[in-house]
Amino acid sequence: MAHRDSRLPARTRRILHLDVDAFLASVESSRDPRLIGKPLVIGAHPSTRGLVMSCSYEARAFGVRSGMFSREAQKRCPQAIFLPGDSRAANALRARLAALLLRFTPVVEISSIDDFFLDLKGTTRLLGSACHVAETIQSAAMHELRLPVTIGIGTTKTMARLAGKLGKPRGVAEILPGQERAFLHGLPVEHLPGVGHSIRRSLEDFAIRTVGELCLVSKEMLFASFGVPGLTLHDRARGIDPAPVMASCELDANGLIVRSTPKSIHRDSSFEPEEGRMEHVEAMLAYLVDRAAARLREHRLCAGSMEVRLHHVDTRSAAQRRKSRSSAHRGRTRKRLPEPSAQTGALWDHARTLLRSLPRRRSLVKRVGVSLIGLRVSTGYQRNLFSDPESDREIPVEAEQDAPQSRADRDQAIDHVLDDLRERHGFGSVLRGATLPLGEDHERGSDGFKLRTPSLNQ
Repeated sequence: MAHRDSRLPARTRRILHLDVDAFLASVESSRDPRLIGKPLVIGAHPSTRGLVMSCSYEARAFGVRSGMFSREAQKRCPQAIFLPGDSRAANALRARLAALLLRFTPVVEISSIDDFFLDLKGTTRLLGSACHVAETIQSAAMHELRLPVTIGIGTTKTMARLAGKLGKPRGVAEILPGQERAFLHGLPVEHLPGVGHSIRRSLEDFAIRTVGELCLVSKEMLFASFGVPGLTLHDRARGIDPAPVMASCELDANGLIVRSTPKSIHRDSSFEPEEGRMEHVEAMLAYLVDRAAARLREHRLCAGSMEVRLHHVDTRSAAQRRKSRSSAHRGRTRKRLPEPSAQTGALWDHARTLLRSLPRRRSLVKRVGVSLIGLRVSTGYQRNLFSDPESDREIPVEAEQDAPQSRADRDQAIDHVLDDLRERHGFGSVLRGATLPLGEDHERGSDGFKLRTPSLNQ
């Protein structure tokens, strides 16, 4: 049967961007249908000084927003239901949604925790127009998973994402092929992907407030001002985005979702209340490194570089914050590892060195995080031929006969044993000594310490 998309020129891309509305809140509604239609707030309890992570649209109608203090959210919406969220349930539901999407196309990219890209190339004759496919997916997600989703349709990933913003919430929006420039012309420049706060402020200094005005700036000028991101903005302002949808999941013989290898691994957690004891900050960082390293080995990767982030309670004035924009003052440092590694011990030593290199401030710490970047496929581990004299000093004399020949060998053996134990009994079944101070303030379950940010408890 003929439809509108069948009359499009050959090779016209039809890309869908699917976003789950208020994902963490929708996960709770999916698990308990009695919560559907009620004002839900996912995050810290109002009795604490924690923040709102996500909230349903019913709560947003009262002015509740992500990042708001939970106490303020309760004042604005006294009837709101506060829940901590469940990262394991969220990940399981996301996997089921990915499996549903794979019924329509094999090219499904999981972009983040709650949004996906689909490339409908080659499905037009079988499934019909992109708009019809989007409506079918939306209906299936609601009936099978009880998840409300918004879907945007475009010829590029950028246009599909922008269309999705028009359809919020629970709608389907399409930017028709050939109409990209007309749509972008009057769009505020901050809506264009890639325009962050810094670039937006710089553009406003030159009275550039819409995408149409941005199109008047030459490619050379944008490159001179912003570097390579300026070239990307030049193309996106004209509706050009050749980035393909990368298939990042598939169904194996057992029907399980198999993720493609990540390009980077990030782990963060906040303190509630803010933390002033550096040994507890280091313990949290050690725990995050431990979890990130376990994920690294799960994908058979090793990291070539690392970034450590430390966010303090900011007591400076607005003028002082504008003057100091260096990454060191913001509490962020990045450095290459001596050699690519996936060993928790080596990664923790590097992370601790980076943390201690950051400037100390007379204020409490509210957040700490680590990123493993420069990931590459691990070629396996080869034991050392010679021992390490420095690390051998730590080995008791009576144990020298059975000990591995170097510290790297011992760390490799420990990682292997811990990974095996955690796979069978849960991550929290055995913890490293550097993380033990967290037990004073954090509850521990089979999946490890329960962090203040539930969605990051993984």
